[in-house]
Order: sequence, then structure tokens, then C-alpha cells
Amino acid sequence: MHILTKVFAVFAAVLSLVLATLTMSMAFNISEVSGALRSAEADAAAEKAQKDAEVNRAAEERSRLERQLADSSNEIARIRGVNTDLNSENAQLRTDVSREREAAQAIQTQIGDFDKTVAAQTRLIESYRTQIDQMRSESGRLRSESLALEDRLNDRESEQGVLNQQIRALQEQLAAAEIANQGGGAAASTVAAKPFEFNGPIITSRVSATAMDSVTGDQLVELAAGSTDRVSKNMRLYVARGNQWIADVVVIRTDLNESVARVERMAKGQSIQSGDVALSRLR
Repeated sequence: MHILTKVFAVFAAVLSLVLATLTMSMAFNISEVSGALRSAEADAAAEKAQKDAEVNRAAEERSRLERQLADSSNEIARIRGVNTDLNSENAQLRTDVSREREAAQAIQTQIGDFDKTVAAQTRLIESYRTQIDQMRSESGRLRSESLALEDRLNDRESEQGVLNQQIRALQEQLAAAEIANQGGGAAASTVAAKPFEFNGPIITSRVSATAMDSVTGDQLVELAAGSTDRVSKNMRLYVARGNQWIADVVVIRTDLNESVARVERMAKGQSIQSGDVALSRLR
């Protein structure tokens, strides 16, 4: 056998041995590498899942941020609209304030004019008040004088009424005396004096009772007024109830505080009652 062949055979044996060793080592390494690969693939899958979860979270966060951005954009737009409205309202308010200031200035001017007018009117009113006070004082004096004159007039009318009564009584006595002188004494006793109306201040009394004269058949009324109230015999009085006339009566007898009168004329369908008013003349 050639030496080269031997060398090659030895070299081939060595290579076979080395190859066997490498094959055994490779088999062992492949098992470890496969395990490591599977572990790496599992780690990669877990990492990928984690990355996918993070991507999903990032997408959700992005979506949320986009919604917030849209909401913020809408809010900004709304705020800008509100700001525009506020600017417009502010401009209107400035215009209104300017107008109100002008109106206030005009009112202030009017107030100044009114103050002057009020001052002038106050002076005029003071002048009128002074004149009115003077007129009131004069009116009070005139009223006092008028009341005094009315009292004097009433006194004079009362005196005149009394004098008229005295004159009538004297005339009656004179007539009776003339009749007696003419021989008609019997007839004179039957002559009745003519009723008269009192001309003084109105005498007011009330009917206190009514009765019938059993001799003459005349209706009689008792009055709560007598000679002290200026009621005298043959005085004609008018009986009324409210504003309604009831009857005419003629006094036939008087005392100090009461008198008796005969009914001379009665309103149709009426009758005198206690409490009716008797007046010396109708108002």
C-alpha cells in the first residue's frame, strides 16, 4: 500500500473521529439550541403579546387623546363664540352706559332747573302762605264779628218777636175794650185771637203726647216747650216727621216748660205721633 494511501487512510480515520466527536457535540448543542430557541420563541411571543397590549393601550390612549382634543377643540370653539357674544354684549353695554350717562347728565341738568323752579315756587308759596295767614286772620276776625252780629240779630229778632206778641196782645186787649165799650161784652168773650207765626229764630220742640178735647172734640197735642222757649198762646206751629209735613197746630195754653196746642189742619192720611217735631216755621 502506498504511503499516501496510508496517510490518507489515517487522515480519514482522524477526520471520521473528529467528525464523530463533532457530530456528538453538535447533537448535544442542537438539543440545547432547540430548547433555547423554543424559550426564545416563547419569550418573543410573550414580548410580542406585551408589545401588542402596549400598542392597543397606546391606540386606546391615542383615541382618548383624540377625543379629548376634539372636545377641547369644540370647547375652544364654544368659548370663542361666547367670547364673541361677550364682546358684542360688552360693546352694547358700553353703548348703553354711554347713553345712560348722557341721560343722567340731562336729568341732572333738569334737576338743576327744577331746583331753581322749586326755589322760585317755594318763595311764591311762602308769599302765598303769608297772604293766606293774613286772610285767615282777617277771616277769623270777620267770622267773630259775623257771629257777634248774628247773636245780636237773633237777640233783636227775639225781642222783636216778643214785642210783636205784646203788640198783638195789646191789640187784642184794645179790640176787646172797644167791643166792651160798644156794649158787646158778651160777644167779646167769644172772640178768639188770630193765630200768628213767630218771626224770630226757629223754635224747635217735640210732641210728648196726644189727646182729644172731650168738650170741643178737637185733637190736642202736648209739646215739650213752654214760655221759657219763647212759645206763646195763639202761636202757630208746624208738626213734621223727617221732611214730611204732618199738621198745623195752634198753641192754646203755655207753661214754663210745656204747652198744649190744638190741631188746626192735618195732612190727609197722617196722624200726629209722640216724638214728631214741632217747628215755629218750616225750613
